[in-house]
Amino acid sequence: MDINQTNEEIELSEDELLAAIKESGLSKSFQIYMKKELQREGDRRLTDGLKTYQKNQGAKNLNDKERLEAVETELAQMKENTAKNKLNNSIKESLKKAGLSEGFAKYVKVEKEEDIEAAVKDLNDNILGLKQKSIDEKLKEGEPPQKGDITGAGSGMETAARAYAKKISVKE
Repeated sequence: MDINQTNEEIELSEDELLAAIKESGLSKSFQIYMKKELQREGDRRLTDGLKTYQKNQGAKNLNDKERLEAVETELAQMKENTAKNKLNNSIKESLKKAGLSEGFAKYVKVEKEEDIEAAVKDLNDNILGLKQKSIDEKLKEGEPPQKGDITGAGSGMETAARAYAKKISVKE
C-alpha cells in the first residue's frame, strides 16, 4: 500500500509498533531518535525545574514588602498582556468582518478598542484604492483581465470597474 494514498490513521499497540519498525528496517534510526527525544525532554524538564527552584529560592529571600511589589508587578504585566491580547483579537475579528486576512493585523495600530473599526475601514479603503488603481491602469491599456483576476465575470468588482471606466472615458 502506498503511504501517500491513505488517509486513515492506524492505531498500534506498543508491541505492534515495535514489530512494524523492526520489519521496516528502521530499528537503529528509531532508537537514535528516541534517545535524542528522551534527552531533549529530560533537559527541558530539568531546565524548568531549575528555573522554578531559583524563582522559589529568590522569593524566600524577599521580605513581605518586596514580595508584594513583585506580585503587583507580575499582576500588572498579566493585565497588560491580557489587554493586548484582547485588543489584538478584536482587531482580527474586525478584519474578518471587513473580509480581510488576519495577517493585516500587524498594520492596524490602535491604543483603544473604539479606534479599531475606523482603522480597519481605513486599511480596507486603502487596499481597495490600490486595487482600483491597478484595475484602472489595466483598463486604460486595453488589457483584458487575466484568468483568476477578481475583476472577472461574476465578481462585484466587474460592475464597479465598468462603471468607473465609462465615467473616466466620457468626455465632458
